[in-house]
Amino acid sequence: MSNAPGQLIVLAGPSGAGKTTLAHHLVETFSSAVFSISTTTRNSRGSEKNGVDYFFKGREEFQEMIEKGYFLEYAEVHGHLYGTSKAWVLKELYRGASVILDIDIQGALQVKEAFPASILIFVLTPSPDVLRSRLISRNTDDPDVVRRRMETAVWETGWIGSFDYYVRNGSLEDSLLQVEAIFRGEKLKLANMGFPSEVRAFSPDSFTGLEHWRGKRVIVTSGPTREPLDRVRFISNRSSGLMGCSMAEAFRDAGADVLFVTGPACNSDPSGTDIITVETAREMLDTLMGEVERADLLVMAAAVSDFSPSDFFDGKTERAGTVELELEATPDILEELHRSVDGMCPVMAFALEFGSGGEERALRKMKRKGADAIFYNPGDIPGAGMDVSSNQGKLIFNNGSSEEVKRFSKRYIAELLAAAMGRYLTKGSEC
Repeated sequence: MSNAPGQLIVLAGPSGAGKTTLAHHLVETFSSAVFSISTTTRNSRGSEKNGVDYFFKGREEFQEMIEKGYFLEYAEVHGHLYGTSKAWVLKELYRGASVILDIDIQGALQVKEAFPASILIFVLTPSPDVLRSRLISRNTDDPDVVRRRMETAVWETGWIGSFDYYVRNGSLEDSLLQVEAIFRGEKLKLANMGFPSEVRAFSPDSFTGLEHWRGKRVIVTSGPTREPLDRVRFISNRSSGLMGCSMAEAFRDAGADVLFVTGPACNSDPSGTDIITVETAREMLDTLMGEVERADLLVMAAAVSDFSPSDFFDGKTERAGTVELELEATPDILEELHRSVDGMCPVMAFALEFGSGGEERALRKMKRKGADAIFYNPGDIPGAGMDVSSNQGKLIFNNGSSEEVKRFSKRYIAELLAAAMGRYLTKGSEC
């Protein structure tokens, strides 16, 4: 059984581009797709029905809904307010449905910021003349409104680079096939479909233990942290965040409730997880302080920067022949958590080590940080560590046992590690 959530697919473009027709086609074609009904302050047009095409509200009531945090996104377009219910969208996604949004450009950009895993499709006519003709043929707007919509379209097209896909809506038949292809292609992405059970069937013993995580709460940290020198420059490391993202997906697919705490990574955040973005080691520590007591496991996969500039320049440091930089150690997150938090949850740590004696250093690190297990990751082996999609190493437990992990993709290794931690903690609870 897959625990992967549904997808959030947003169709946006200038008024009259045909995004509503394409959105409804997806819902009519795919049983897993549902249409998100927007809330608006404009009056109904033609045969539009309240609760079917839109939820029609007065402006005062809409403003009250904004203040209560009701909307995932909202915007004022052509003098009217439009918005999408956050709670409804999340409920549908978590039950595995793919939510289709038909909204304006402003709303689409808000959705992408709030929900980075969303898929944005920009819909546009072949030419401005075609768009104008479609607006006129609707017979719902007077000439002045059509003119304003065409002026807005100029601004809207400037945001096409923020979208994932482009559909040139000239031939409706071709456009329908294109949005179907996008939907099918996204559903086949491993990150969106969950880890295939067919893969686990080839080595079932390796994945025993994943069942331990169903209904549990797991916190996964990921990515590098950045320690600012000024408003432009920072100290960081080469972590892409792929290992942490893969760990979050593995626990999600095992049925856990995952909180993903990430620094500025190069990978898309995993869908179906609660996401908190941070920048510095201190911000990550402060975030975890308020979360670990309610967790069943903390997976510390983030590559936290060990040093931070002692001084911060509020601007841009001018280029000079020589710059002296004084560094100070950043907080050791796990040590601080164990010292400060009563009832600290179990911890799986990571140790990227180079050269001889790396395993011994990882073992000492596990004991010093109070971790229950640590994944020793030799960074000087080709195809392992940072900047690559594969990894290998050894998962060491604090009872002295360990498991070798051969070189595989990081996504596959994440499944192995999640299963191994499940087996280990299950045995501990049975003692």
